[in-house]
Amino acid sequence: MDLSIQRLSKAYGRRAVFRDLTFSITTGARFAITGPNGSGKSTLLKILSGGLLPTSGTIVYTHLDHKVSEAEVYKYMHFVAPYNTVIEELSLRELFTFHQNLGLLRAFGSYREWSDRLEYAFDPDHQIKTYSSGMKQRIKLGLALLDDRPLILLDEPGSNLDVAGKAWFFRLLEMVSPAQTLVLASNEPTEINYCTGSIGVGEGH
Repeated sequence: MDLSIQRLSKAYGRRAVFRDLTFSITTGARFAITGPNGSGKSTLLKILSGGLLPTSGTIVYTHLDHKVSEAEVYKYMHFVAPYNTVIEELSLRELFTFHQNLGLLRAFGSYREWSDRLEYAFDPDHQIKTYSSGMKQRIKLGLALLDDRPLILLDEPGSNLDVAGKAWFFRLLEMVSPAQTLVLASNEPTEINYCTGSIGVGEGH
């Protein structure tokens, strides 16, 4: 998916988070939104997801030469963030079935095939609410990065992951199709260096 961002601004009252951002993200890009904590990275990512309106400016989404409306873009993307949750009353096995019933994770013929890619000894029948924050983050990343939606947005993807979890995350990134567009908001050098394009945000931008 291509994204064309023109003169995007966001303000809360008189406080500008960023002003007049203009940039493009092309299909297959690995693109980083950078800046220190509180600089507006998450705000920009939420706007790109369609979950937050900008104060001004436009975003044009294009997939396979067809324009995607802002109202429909959620059907083409995954958005993973520390503040987003899955249905924690379900077990992991039930969550997999739920996503398949939505038409997701179509590459996997069984729960076992998908869960093996998580590289963690989950109990498939325990409710997800009993898992640690790191385990939940691994699940959210596994749902997004192992699916085929054309746009994947990740906010601080290494959050709550230990050293082994972060190594797994980078292995998972290598499984993402070259045709999928990946945008991540981060201030972690290893995550930023993985990307081939970036934009910095912060006060006064």
